[in-house]
Amino acid sequence: EFLDLRLADGDDCAGRLEVFYNGTWGSVCSNRMSQLTAITVCKHLNCGGGGEIATDFKYGRGSGPTWLDHIECTEQHRSLWQCQSDPWNPQSCDNRAEETHISCTGRTEATSPATFYECPNSTSCSDREKLRVTGGEDGCSGRVEIWQQGSWGTICDDSWDMADANVVCRQLGCGSAVSALSEAAFGEGTGPIWLEKVHCKGTELSLWHCPAKPLFGKNCDHKEDAAVNCSGYPLGHLLPHLLLLHVHSDPPRRPATDTTRISTPVILCIVLGALLCLVLAILAGQIRSARAQQR
Repeated sequence: EFLDLRLADGDDCAGRLEVFYNGTWGSVCSNRMSQLTAITVCKHLNCGGGGEIATDFKYGRGSGPTWLDHIECTEQHRSLWQCQSDPWNPQSCDNRAEETHISCTGRTEATSPATFYECPNSTSCSDREKLRVTGGEDGCSGRVEIWQQGSWGTICDDSWDMADANVVCRQLGCGSAVSALSEAAFGEGTGPIWLEKVHCKGTELSLWHCPAKPLFGKNCDHKEDAAVNCSGYPLGHLLPHLLLLHVHSDPPRRPATDTTRISTPVILCIVLGALLCLVLAILAGQIRSARAQQR
């Protein structure tokens, strides 16, 4: 499941700290919680650069699971998901008095920047726009990266397989997967590692529909970044290839390798589209000729 974060029963920048995991909102235990962690939460929520742990518990007790305990952030962490903690556990602490309450110094702006935070380039976007591959020769091969919490990050290659790669390739409009690659095959990423142990069936329309485990702590590093090699070309790469086919009457044959991208159905669709345009042009000419004769 993908993560979310909020301060509940107060306002957007003050309240009981809760995380959304496995389809349920739950509290966070305060053991080992430092002011630096509180500041990281406030920055994460776009609530200013300062914050403190509230001790008066005026935001009430939670009713869901207590998902996390022993969270420890450093000055290098920009997001709570990058901080170390104990493993996910719905009963991380038994005493509700251990729940974390935080008050931030800032306030969210009326323009709701948190909405923009959810998309790379706009205030609203599709799952497709929050997925990309980088480091390859085109937009259909490379290191898999997803957009979360305001930054691009990678996926750990634990359990990464062809079913996962097929979902990524299809979502990118790049056909089916040729290979599911591991061990940073297209180079190491530099941002956060958002996910590990992705378990797609291969039939999902989006990577966001696949079960996955959010990475918390240092169970994985960028030497284990997952990657894909897809069978198709992105649209922008198809046109130059088609122009070359027309310019050269007898082009040299490309070796049949696993990097060949133009599939037969794609070529057939393009040819049919060209024929349709030709028919429409002929019909338009005939209509003009008929009108000229009537005059």
